[in-house]
Amino acid sequence: MINSRSKGKRGEYAVIDLIQENLGIKLKRDIEQYRAGDRGDLIAPDGADWPFCIEVKSHSKGFIHKPEWWRQVAKAAAAQGKMPVLFYKFDRLEWRLVLKANTVSFAMGGTLDHSNDILLTMDAGSFFYFAREILNQRGGCVKPLDDVLRNAEGQI
Repeated sequence: MINSRSKGKRGEYAVIDLIQENLGIKLKRDIEQYRAGDRGDLIAPDGADWPFCIEVKSHSKGFIHKPEWWRQVAKAAAAQGKMPVLFYKFDRLEWRLVLKANTVSFAMGGTLDHSNDILLTMDAGSFFYFAREILNQRGGCVKPLDDVLRNAEGQI
């Protein structure tokens, strides 16, 4: 039998690696998430301006996220004043992410004042594009897109 906490931990480390590879930011697991409510799975190093509250879910079967997963990250993000992001993965499938349409609007230079209940599901590459835009707007230090493409393709 698979230990769900171990599977969750592996998923969290996989997302940490993806974020570092694509954004150049090294997050860490939030071990307080098990003791305190309304916390995401991953946090930025002390003092870093990280605008996202991330919840990571890894499951064996399925195709779309469960509504309770979104409610969990939305509640934690509201408590922390951050933008909720749900990373989820089913066995043998790629990572999928869920964000509010507001988050995408903001990344594209818009506002956060749209309907709060529209959710978008996307692949990891799309999320990293939007995350990079948000972090750059905030003056954050992120890995340049050219570096990401060079790593992915061997050259630009």
